[in-house]
Amino acid sequence: MIKKDLYLYEYIYNILYNVHKVIKLEIALRLPEELIEKADILAKLEYKNRAEIIKSALMEYIRRIENTEKLKERATELYLADKLKYNELVIIIGRQNADSVKASKRILDRGNKIAEDITRS
Repeated sequence: MIKKDLYLYEYIYNILYNVHKVIKLEIALRLPEELIEKADILAKLEYKNRAEIIKSALMEYIRRIENTEKLKERATELYLADKLKYNELVIIIGRQNADSVKASKRILDRGNKIAEDITRS
């Protein structure tokens, strides 16, 4: 389940990361009818509309998953594999931890380069 959640988080993060570039981002979702009905009932009870309920649920989900160790580990793995940018890593694990990972990556990259040079000789 957590792996599925991480992939969903990555997908959502990629969407939300670019929000600052546009004033309004609209997405179309296909949701089960039962979930839509529950959202509509909750919207009535909360005096909100369906979009506000879905937005609140998504924000809560992101807030909750951001604090998991698995997410931080996955972000570090993706950064070390050059699949996540440094500024994205900072958002997930914080600047101080990201700086440590960045320094470690430089050392690993240098070690790998030295190893390659030795094997070529």
